[in-house]
Amino acid sequence: MNTQPIHLPKSLYDLVSQQAAKRQQTPDGFVQELLSEHLMPSHPYVETVESRSGPRAVIKGTRVGVEIVIGYIQAGYAPQEIVDAVLPQLSLAQVYDALSYYEDHRIVIDQALKENSIEVWRERVRRKTGKAAAQLLGE
Repeated sequence: MNTQPIHLPKSLYDLVSQQAAKRQQTPDGFVQELLSEHLMPSHPYVETVESRSGPRAVIKGTRVGVEIVIGYIQAGYAPQEIVDAVLPQLSLAQVYDALSYYEDHRIVIDQALKENSIEVWRERVRRKTGKAAAQLLGE
């Protein structure tokens, strides 16, 4: 990916910085979110909500994250199987919109999946619990 800086007049940068601070974001993060909202295709079944770890894309009206749907897809489930057997509260349209959202935001969601992998969680437990980790993790 070829990235080059975008130069803004100081007055506009100051405005961006103020808005980012109100949202407890970096100016870069705020601009990325703003541009994504305005330049990327809209997704009628996906919304971004604030979570403890920052913005998270979820299926509207649920707590089901887009990364959860993608995790099931990566585990080999077909969209219809997800609706029928795994997440019956979702419609097929919602699952397909989550897939579409993923394609538009792949880098961010892949990073979230990586940060929440089983291996990462096991390592966190090991660091926090020390010797008790083996028992907690069934090792």
